[in-house]
Amino acid sequence: MGKTDFSERRQHRRTPLDLDIEVSQVLSDNIQYIEDSVCCKCRDISCGGISFYSMNSFPLHSILRLHVLLDDIDIKVMGKVMWEKQLPAASTFVTGVQFLNIYEHDFNMLCSYIMTKCL
Repeated sequence: MGKTDFSERRQHRRTPLDLDIEVSQVLSDNIQYIEDSVCCKCRDISCGGISFYSMNSFPLHSILRLHVLLDDIDIKVMGKVMWEKQLPAASTFVTGVQFLNIYEHDFNMLCSYIMTKCL
């Protein structure tokens, strides 16, 4: 089998962005935070998810709380880890997260912000 082209499966266009995000892993059964938030660096973002660089590894399918600040747009959203890979010769991970239950207002603001960055 050949490589899978994930861009064909994506519902939303991804936009590269250089910004810091706060990430906390949570217990999926009662939404309590497992650990303090860690600062991560955004790789790219879409209306449906985000990928970021981190020194921390997050288990596949774990639930994360993400705090993303896009200029004056402050978004706090839960997400599910869909994939992760470790970069070669580095202690850095790239993690892909799908947003879960994002508020409609936040979704619309995020999509508008991304559209302005694509122009």
